[in-house]
Amino acid sequence: MLFLLACTVSGTLRTAAEGPGDSGVDSAGDSVRDSGLDSATDGALDSVDPGDSGAWTLPERPDTDDPPTTASWRWGGGADYPDAVDPEWPVVTVVSTLAELQAAVGAAGAGSIVYVANDAEIDLTGTTVCLPAGAWLAGGRGIDGASGGLLFATRGASTAIVTTCGADVRVTGLRILGPDPETCPPEWPSACPNDVSDDSNCAYCTDTAYGISTTYDGLEVDNNELSGWTYAAVGVKNAVDADVHHNWIHHGWREGLGYGVVIYGQEATRALVRWNRFDAMRHVVAGQGYPLEDYEARDNLVESAAISDVFDMHGEDEVEGNNSSSAGGDIRVHGNVVLVDDQYSLVVRGRPDTGAWLYDNCLAPAESAAYDQRYYSGNFHVDVSPSGSAAPNAYGQSPGDCGTLHWCLADDATGPLRYGSASGTGVASLLVGDMDGDGRDDVFESTGSAWRFANPDGGSWASLATSSVSLGNLALADLDGDGTDDVFYADGSRWYWSRSGTTSWAELRESAYGRDQVLLGDFDGDGADDVFVASGSRWYFYPRGSGEAVALASASARVSDLALGDFDGDGIADVFYGSGSQWYWSRSGSSSYAALAASSAVASELRFADLDGDGRTDVILEESERLRVSWSGASSWVTVRYQRGDFLLGDFGGDGGADVMRADCL
Repeated sequence: MLFLLACTVSGTLRTAAEGPGDSGVDSAGDSVRDSGLDSATDGALDSVDPGDSGAWTLPERPDTDDPPTTASWRWGGGADYPDAVDPEWPVVTVVSTLAELQAAVGAAGAGSIVYVANDAEIDLTGTTVCLPAGAWLAGGRGIDGASGGLLFATRGASTAIVTTCGADVRVTGLRILGPDPETCPPEWPSACPNDVSDDSNCAYCTDTAYGISTTYDGLEVDNNELSGWTYAAVGVKNAVDADVHHNWIHHGWREGLGYGVVIYGQEATRALVRWNRFDAMRHVVAGQGYPLEDYEARDNLVESAAISDVFDMHGEDEVEGNNSSSAGGDIRVHGNVVLVDDQYSLVVRGRPDTGAWLYDNCLAPAESAAYDQRYYSGNFHVDVSPSGSAAPNAYGQSPGDCGTLHWCLADDATGPLRYGSASGTGVASLLVGDMDGDGRDDVFESTGSAWRFANPDGGSWASLATSSVSLGNLALADLDGDGTDDVFYADGSRWYWSRSGTTSWAELRESAYGRDQVLLGDFDGDGADDVFVASGSRWYFYPRGSGEAVALASASARVSDLALGDFDGDGIADVFYGSGSQWYWSRSGSSSYAALAASSAVASELRFADLDGDGRTDVILEESERLRVSWSGASSWVTVRYQRGDFLLGDFGGDGGADVMRADCL
């Protein structure tokens, strides 16, 4: 069900909400947009300028329930999501701070939209924002690559950080970040004062964290990124007509808890869960087991990481200990892609009062491992729809069987995932460089007989030279300063290059330094990359790989302990070294060490790229399900997002900031 702002029960579109005292006439004649105050003191924000002749009408909302297969927002919302809120609408109040958010929500009424600015980062730790009936809380996720305003909590609490104080609330276009993306927290098991279960389950080791919850009908949650919520991203209790769609919900896999969407309560409770992208969860949708709990989960994508059955319905007996056979009411799971191959796709822990149906899904497990009914039997239907018609699941499927594989990009590392080129080539088979001189990074592949490259942001493969040299023996660098990367090869006796990857090998010079003993960067500022080596007592660079050695600083650190970057933004390569407790840099490789941030991570564990486009190299670490950055190598760690899986970094869009690229995206 789609909900309209300030709509009637039948769904007929009305003007944005006016309080009974709002006249809607231009008393001032100034044609200035509302200030956001309630001129009629009736508890509802004015939806029109007092100088306008009539009420402002919300534009008709587009249908998002049949997305094109090529649309990046198809699963999980994000890029170009068509039902985004425009912050220029007259019913919108834009906020950037906690105080502004609290004031705007406190003044809101039906028809009001509180919009969290895209650059806002609002800490709701220990705080709950309760949205009044008919109000929307919105952000700009997916508009021009934006990640959306951030609401976050650094620890758990007894209530969700966003709740509802009335019916027909919408939460859209935001990043809502919880405190913990891990299955068990670092405190487990030695320091768990709150774990009273006296078993091996770390569920309550620390206070549980909860993203959005409601006890009122008509909640809509769409186009958000929800991650790190140890209890649940979205909870619906004793409420019906919840619609959770086009969200990216991930890293909610706390052992014993970890729900993407959970429904619970002894009164009628019903949720529709559709077109979401789930990853790194325990259960993506679950119910507590009371007989009036219903959910329909359809058209979702569940990526390959989970620690328990994907769709789940508990039994009432597990909650009450009353020997009830009930396990929910009406459960429908259909049209989904489930790539988790080591867990059941659906488990029902009892007998549903109406029935459970698993049909028309693309499932990774074999049929024998795809579903299970426990403790009681009956009212459990597989490969057949509720109407009784045949609707078989496809079992034992690979990702490519369920859809088209793409490279996916996250602009500047924080943006929502969006489709790049259709490709099944993994990131481990690729190098990054600008192979056509257009100012955008490309990916480069050695097939074993030839080279080819493509811009992953919609480009197609283009052929380069023939070669049998494996990728691990190659590097990409601009050795002639023409703005296009060349291919560098070191065989342990000589260095070679192929200009722009299109020519046959040409010798640069004799050298016993192999590929893993050199780094490439511009040390003399001439716009061409040089070859850097470390003898064990001194560093040197060879201009353009062919010139004579130029001495740099005296240092014992070897190439395996070093990395290159531009940490001062002067366009000349600097040398990075991590001692195991402290980072250091040598300016242009010629100065003595100067301290950067303190960290135990060493160069081989790190990645280096300019994420924020300020011309300085940032230091990146993926650890414990977190993508972290130290800005210019000088700041303490900042978590950019929760993330798992291998990735590449490159400026694939040419805007100056590095993007994250993943492979095998549906």
